[in-house]
Amino acid sequence: MSRAGEDDDDRRALPDAAPRAVPAAAPGRTGSGSGERRWLALAPLLLADLLARRRRARAGWHETQGAGTRFAAACAESLAQGRGLAFAALAFTFGIAVYFRLPSEPLVPVLALAAILAWAGWFFAARRGVRGLVLLALALVLSGLFAGALRTALVAAPVIDRARSVTLTGFAEEVERTDRGTRLLLRVAGIERLPASAMPYRVRVSLRGDPEGERISVGEAVRLRARLMPPSAAVMPRGYDFAFRAFFDGIGATGFAFGAPSRIDLGPAPLSLRLKAGIASLRQAIAARIIAALGETTAAALAIALITGDRSLIPEQVTEALRTAGLAHILAISGLHMALFAGSVFFVVRALLALFPHLVHERRIDAWAAVAAMSAAVFYLGISGASIATQRAFLMIVLVFSGRIFSRRALTLRNVAIAVLLILAMLPEALLDPGFQMSFAAVIALIAAYEEITRRRAARERQGPMAPPGRGGLLQAATSGAAGWFWGLLLTSLIAGLATGAIGAYHFHRISPLGTLGNLLAMPVVTLVVMPFAVLALALLPFGLEALPLAAMGAGIDLVVAMATWVSNLTPEDGVIGAPSLGGTLLVVAAGLVACLAPRGYRPVALLPLAASVLLYALHRQPDMLISATGTTIAVRDAAGALRVSSRPSGFLPEVWLRAEGISVQHHGNRRIAAGDLRCDKLACLVRAHGPPGAGARHGASANAPPGPVAGPGPGPFAAGQGPPALLVSLVRDSAAFEEDCRKADIIVSALIAPPDCRARQVFDGARLARDGAVALYFSAPAASAASRSALAQASSAWQSPSGTGDALAVAVVPSYGRRRPWTPK
Repeated sequence: MSRAGEDDDDRRALPDAAPRAVPAAAPGRTGSGSGERRWLALAPLLLADLLARRRRARAGWHETQGAGTRFAAACAESLAQGRGLAFAALAFTFGIAVYFRLPSEPLVPVLALAAILAWAGWFFAARRGVRGLVLLALALVLSGLFAGALRTALVAAPVIDRARSVTLTGFAEEVERTDRGTRLLLRVAGIERLPASAMPYRVRVSLRGDPEGERISVGEAVRLRARLMPPSAAVMPRGYDFAFRAFFDGIGATGFAFGAPSRIDLGPAPLSLRLKAGIASLRQAIAARIIAALGETTAAALAIALITGDRSLIPEQVTEALRTAGLAHILAISGLHMALFAGSVFFVVRALLALFPHLVHERRIDAWAAVAAMSAAVFYLGISGASIATQRAFLMIVLVFSGRIFSRRALTLRNVAIAVLLILAMLPEALLDPGFQMSFAAVIALIAAYEEITRRRAARERQGPMAPPGRGGLLQAATSGAAGWFWGLLLTSLIAGLATGAIGAYHFHRISPLGTLGNLLAMPVVTLVVMPFAVLALALLPFGLEALPLAAMGAGIDLVVAMATWVSNLTPEDGVIGAPSLGGTLLVVAAGLVACLAPRGYRPVALLPLAASVLLYALHRQPDMLISATGTTIAVRDAAGALRVSSRPSGFLPEVWLRAEGISVQHHGNRRIAAGDLRCDKLACLVRAHGPPGAGARHGASANAPPGPVAGPGPGPFAAGQGPPALLVSLVRDSAAFEEDCRKADIIVSALIAPPDCRARQVFDGARLARDGAVALYFSAPAASAASRSALAQASSAWQSPSGTGDALAVAVVPSYGRRRPWTPK
């Protein structure tokens, strides 16, 4: 072996040894060549040392007490506790979320093939003894993608392309009574002058008034004349999108009837409608008996909502009070109602069976009671309307009582994961439903928290001797039990509030700061009075003996409403906080998932996304301008930075915009665009839209005082404006205004189609809004040197055409839709 080879072997054997000195240059060689060889020889030595250090680090990671070994042990413990199915549900959910964010609609066969190949790869890897976790995760994500695409393809139905006045026929599928009349959901049989290929599957129509004798029942065939429109799109980017919900419900048009519908004969109704008709008749009969016992009162309306799920009779002010007090969850039939309803049946049946000693000794009365409770849960699911929250609660109750039957732990994250997988496999769109998100967030947080509390309590009991039982007798036991129940209710309210607070704030732009107080006051009444007497009333209903339990239930409801109203009056600004950051909300959800699902010892990692969410919330900024999807309404900021709307602030759309801004309803009345920023004539309205303070020019009269009034197509000149630089917006009503306003205005907004040569910087006409939906605009100063910014500020003070103020602010556009969605009209 050569000397060089021996040196290499020595260096490999002694990786920590210092590099050997490089010998001096041989005689006859120049110094330059010697230095070059020295560096060439030193490079492999440094690389070898680096590789050796990395080998030692990897070895240390897998040592008995290494970080990798500890992490692997923690993961193994977590999987042994049944968390693996929770991670599988999380991967499946992630796949569905990715589907709804894809830039274009994927091909269902391609996704199916990819999912099958991923599952096959994982299966063969598992047979060879390889875990293949990456393949398993990929298979679950692809399965989520496939479930979303398949569901979209299965429910796809035509959406009406434009507003039409038509005569339509169909079967009544749902009949909802409201304070303004009746709302019908029709399964369409025919629409005049509309081919079958363009005919929606379902249509929702409102009837103005409901004269006696013209009441329609589920399953009846009707004909009516109506004005139909496409389902309304989101009123602002990332806002509630009714068109999305309507698409997955098969609703292709909404509108109102011109007169009363007439009954016709279309033959026998479909079987599914006949089943719905039977359930609807039962629900109506129960509601009628409740009204007969309690009268047309708020208590009766809430009792009907708690038993049948019909919330249409609840006064709006009561609903708002419950929301503000953090008690809106009692209106949605979910885990609490299902647990109290089925749980009451379970304990009553078990108590009755326990009266027979031979059954107690020879039969498993727990299993019999569990079967009776599951049957009651099926009945309650049917009469309550089977919403997403009710379906989740039903699945959880079935899993709980199945665990009771088979002597297994019932309330675990494994059961939650099963419920998630079942619901999302059938209804992937439920992932974007606020009720689904808040319901499962609360359940996951509660189970994880109580599992940790139980583990810590068991650890303390193992370490120290148990305290001797108290001798205080029945009074002490009752006091201790009441205190434990109170603290349990307080802890449950706090955990559920923290788990759902960020999600509720994002969807509804409000929080319930006194929600814990509201739940502490009201939930004992709901748990001990309202729901038990509701179960008793339903049990006695067939015998006509429901009046007394309904009276007790109504008294409890009145007390709950009084408590909610009191807490609501204490809540500042009704809890309205504005629309928070989407990224911040997602990071809060990620932090919660890490805290609940991460292996023990690694849950403090949740602090990282939580800290990042605080930063995103702090940096979040509301839009400077909003444009409705119809192109008829806008909201802009005035010189003081306040958001103002161009239409009546009490309308639905302005209310949503102002609530997203963080303005409670009592302050909406003074949010109309001021006369100094608005000029209108019969052709168009000119609006001055200010940028954020400090964008492009400093505040103060010296920087922003215009040299003179600027004339526009309106009835008169604008007054001299103060404050930050502004953009000139033209809200065009007549196409004759395009010629002049396209030259003078910075932004054109119109429901009409603008000419292709319009020179305005941004044009939001009917064609663009039909593609993009509602639009949010953010104004900012363009990047420029200090001298350029100074000149720009002087130019902006003139508040003229795009060559003036338009250059003072850069405009960022955020549309509601980044691509054509299948639920938008073609």
